[in-house]
Amino acid sequence: MENNLTQATKWLKFICDLELPDKSIFKKHIVAGKITNLCTCGCNSFEFEIPSDADLDPLSQGNGLFFEAAFSTNKDDVIDLLVFTDGQGYLSGVDIVYGFANHALLPEGIIIHECIHSQSN
Repeated sequence: MENNLTQATKWLKFICDLELPDKSIFKKHIVAGKITNLCTCGCNSFEFEIPSDADLDPLSQGNGLFFEAAFSTNKDDVIDLLVFTDGQGYLSGVDIVYGFANHALLPEGIIIHECIHSQSN
């Protein structure tokens, strides 16, 4: 599945529909920032940049993993979705990978079924 700005925007909408901690704050981060640096390895990961002068509540206390969820699919493996924050606790990137180890390209025609794992930090 090609990684492009349209696809990354769809992933952000998908994430906004999940049961996130501090969903209202997450949505404010989406509005304040922009998608940058699309990965070209075959996953659908991307970085996210929020202006330094943004007046936002942080998603977390510093950088690291904010949220993770894995989903069963119509293919042989899962989609693993990881949301990261920067040193200010602002949204900084999203990894969308095929399998927990990102072992292959995200396949065309993949359909997400149910959430099989989620955790927030």
